[in-house]
Amino acid sequence: MAKGDFFRSQVGGFHKDDVLQYIEALEQRMHLQAQTTQRRTKQLRLARQRQLDWMTAARLQRRRHAAGDEVAQQLAEFANKLEDTQKIVAEVDRENHFLREKIRLLEMDPVIQAPIVPMEQLTLAWLLDEEDT
Repeated sequence: MAKGDFFRSQVGGFHKDDVLQYIEALEQRMHLQAQTTQRRTKQLRLARQRQLDWMTAARLQRRRHAAGDEVAQQLAEFANKLEDTQKIVAEVDRENHFLREKIRLLEMDPVIQAPIVPMEQLTLAWLLDEEDT
C-alpha cells in the first residue's frame, strides 16, 4: 500500500492529501467566517450604541421642547398677571393722587360747615334751650 492510500478502499476512496487539503480549506473558511462574524458583531454593537445615543438625544430634545413650552406658557400667564397688577397699581395711584389733592385743598382752605342736627333733635325744646343760653 502506498503512502496515503489507506483512505482508499477496494471500491474507491480518498487520498490522504486530498482529505487534509479539504480539512484545511474548511478550517480556513471557518476562520474567515469567525472573523466576519466578529467584525459584523462589532459593527452591530456599534450601530446599537449609536441608536441608543440617538434615542437618548431625542428624548432629551423632547424633554427640552416640553420644558420650553411649559416655560412659554408660564411666561404668558405671568405677563397676564403682571398686566392686571399694573392696572390695579395705576388705579390705586390715581386714587392716591386724587386723595392727596383733596387733602391739599382742605388744608389750604378750611371750610367751616354748619353743624348738622338730626331731625329727631329739631324740636321746640331744642330751640328754646338755645334761646336760654
